[in-house]
Amino acid sequence: MEVMLADVVVVGGGGAGLAAAVEAAEGGARTVLLESEGATGGSTALSAGHTAFCDTTIVPGGREALYADLIAAHDGEGDHGLSRLYVDEAGATCEWLAERGIHFARSVQLAKMSRPWAHEMPLSGKGGGAQITEGLEQAARKAGAQILPGHRARRLHLEGDRVTMLDGDGPEGAFRIRAARGIVLASGGFTRNAEMIRNWGPKGADKIVPFTGAGSRGDGLTMALALGCGTAYMAPGISPTGPADPVTGKGVLMIYAGAVMINRDGQRFHRESDLYSDISKAGMSQPDTLMIQVYDQRAKDYFATTMWARALTGFVEHAAPDLPSLLNKLAEECGLDAAAAAETIADYNRSLPDGDRLGRRHLVGDSGQATPVDSAPYYAAITRPGTSHYNGGVQVTTRMEVKDVFGNVIPGLYAAGEIIGGFHGPNYMSATQVGKALIFGRIAGRSAAMGDDSNINQVATSR
Repeated sequence: MEVMLADVVVVGGGGAGLAAAVEAAEGGARTVLLESEGATGGSTALSAGHTAFCDTTIVPGGREALYADLIAAHDGEGDHGLSRLYVDEAGATCEWLAERGIHFARSVQLAKMSRPWAHEMPLSGKGGGAQITEGLEQAARKAGAQILPGHRARRLHLEGDRVTMLDGDGPEGAFRIRAARGIVLASGGFTRNAEMIRNWGPKGADKIVPFTGAGSRGDGLTMALALGCGTAYMAPGISPTGPADPVTGKGVLMIYAGAVMINRDGQRFHRESDLYSDISKAGMSQPDTLMIQVYDQRAKDYFATTMWARALTGFVEHAAPDLPSLLNKLAEECGLDAAAAAETIADYNRSLPDGDRLGRRHLVGDSGQATPVDSAPYYAAITRPGTSHYNGGVQVTTRMEVKDVFGNVIPGLYAAGEIIGGFHGPNYMSATQVGKALIFGRIAGRSAAMGDDSNINQVATSR
């Protein structure tokens, strides 16, 4: 088997992998990025691309406030050192992106945020996540990184105690690549790996609908586990993060445009303006896990003005000229108690703008004024708890070096993005999943390019 040579090998072409490839290549390392799918982008490209930053021209200062928000959103758990690293590197990462032509247009305040940390890309025909990954791919190629789509990594190899080689499958068959300085695992999570979910997840986790990249099969985690990597929050990290259409596998967030969310019995069960992961966790205990989003033309029109409308598309939408007709249609489709639903929505409409029994006054978090569902025609999306990611993964240092089960660094191995466990703890704050990919991806690429000089020389002379 012919062995390809590189200084840095990056596994995965989502936001984390692309950021790592740019940083490594710009640092002078011969960089090869392996993407298992036919194109880069991963789960990041499917997202709205909201990215939580502080210390930027859009949101000046705020490190301590963002840090406090992170710790609170993580339920006080997780690796606080990684949270501190996140806020310390946030501003520099935003500036780094701008220098490479990736410019945020504004920021919005989402659930669990004390300030509008969520930086948003310009509204265009593409979602913010796709804009970010396309910009990063251009920057990586410009820096000289070689990007190999359709190349799936399978196994890591040690020389002594150092990770130096990787085997995989490509369009022309099996391949092997040697990395003189380091290998970065940025292959995403394991939302599409039924065996891992069965082994680590709670009862019912197999019913969570993934709306993640097709490559989220846990490849990087499998390879790291084979070398004895330490893990964090594998079981508590398996939890829904947002509503999804089970028919199309698409995420649905009409609740943040004004939709009312009801269960099969026609009852509201959680405040719709709260964090979508908390709403979806509550959805797991609802009859048949149904989470039905009912909305009107006003909400549909508002949704069209948001970044979510660019990223969360393609879900099945039911429509009717009046509310009773829509609810009767839903009764036939999924068994909804139409009479109870009508009473619930009427009660909700009467409660505004003062706030209903669940305390909803806003569209999302503390932003936007909640509006009644009373503007014909009417629509609904039948959703169930879904996920954009899981929080569990490998343990890393603040240089993104992967640690073994004893807490020691595995030389030559780095990780970034969803594959990392411990940053979020059991819960997370909106816009930090993309932020984590970009911030930690940069650090992983930089660290891998620097490597360890003594080990680099030893590997180079053994070729």
